[in-house]
Amino acid sequence: MNIAIVCIALNAMLVFLLGLWVSIQRTQEKVIYAGETLPPNSALAKAQRAHANAAEYAGAITALFLLCSFTGTEGTVVLAAMIAITAARYLAAFGFLTCRTLATPHWAKALGAIVTYLGGITLAVYLAGYGLRVFGPLP
Repeated sequence: MNIAIVCIALNAMLVFLLGLWVSIQRTQEKVIYAGETLPPNSALAKAQRAHANAAEYAGAITALFLLCSFTGTEGTVVLAAMIAITAARYLAAFGFLTCRTLATPHWAKALGAIVTYLGGITLAVYLAGYGLRVFGPLP
């Protein structure tokens, strides 16, 4: 349960830190209106996309981590997935913030996304199987 709590806290912290970074960028670029069209290489556009991406996954990640903890299914595979997903969220944010432009791929965004997808699917499939009593505890 401690690893799940730490990972949830780290993912929440990422969302709030990126939200703060968006506010800082808005102030620096003197942009108040949230719907304003921004160039894909603008620091504000990158900050907004990084924040939105982190926020999009935060709820599902929290739910998966808590359900794994509450069901007592925190085996090595589950804990490794939690840690990998958390690291991947930070890697994706790094990719959004450091890419030259949002219009082109970046290795950190891609790797962060792939690990998030695979880890999330792994936890979701495991929980579904656990709920259906298909799987026992993972090692």
